[in-house]
Amino acid sequence: MKTDHHPDISVIIPAYNAGRYLHGAIGSVLAQTRQASEIIVIDDGSSDDTARIAAGFLGVRLIETPHAGVSAARNAGLDAARGHYLAFLDADDLWLPTKLERQIAFLLDNPGASGVFGHVQQFVSPELAKEQRDRYQANTAPMPGLLAGALFIKRDEFLAVGKFDEALAGGEFIDWMARAKRLGLSLPVLGDTLLLRRIHGNNSVLTGTEALHHAYLQLIRKKIKSENGS
Repeated sequence: MKTDHHPDISVIIPAYNAGRYLHGAIGSVLAQTRQASEIIVIDDGSSDDTARIAAGFLGVRLIETPHAGVSAARNAGLDAARGHYLAFLDADDLWLPTKLERQIAFLLDNPGASGVFGHVQQFVSPELAKEQRDRYQANTAPMPGLLAGALFIKRDEFLAVGKFDEALAGGEFIDWMARAKRLGLSLPVLGDTLLLRRIHGNNSVLTGTEALHHAYLQLIRKKIKSENGS
């Protein structure tokens, strides 16, 4: 395997009222077999103890911003990041320990790839009451993780696509992927399960049905405007 001379990896964690789960998310980054160069937590105007928890980790850089949504929080992290490689993790999810090691090794051995995804496995958060756990019925089989939390990418390639669209109420990563596809970025998916996605009832995909429909309408309108050149 090629040696990497320890290139810099920036991990960006947007967090909004994530005090219940943030400790686990940061812990899963610190437990990596290939350590990140920096961990940046963006507290998106939380009203709970998110900032205090992030500040309690030695070496974690905390950025506090007014509440503006996940896209703005990730973009604030991008502005602060110094690494040659970027990785994202939502504050309620977890990485498996070999995520960074497996993905950086793949990119070093496959220089034509811009970035790489892994598989994701969903799990229902164990602290929920039984009736809640039964209601969510999450598919726990590993599946290709075309999610921000499963992506590992060269910084320059990411920025060539552009930052996340802060005008979108949701679907911001689908929008980013569509732009990456138009630019022809190579973003293969490893067969390894590298991300654990927590289902806990506050996930926007579960609770924000109306907002999610609105977000997809925004994406469709944006696509139509782009195709019309307006």
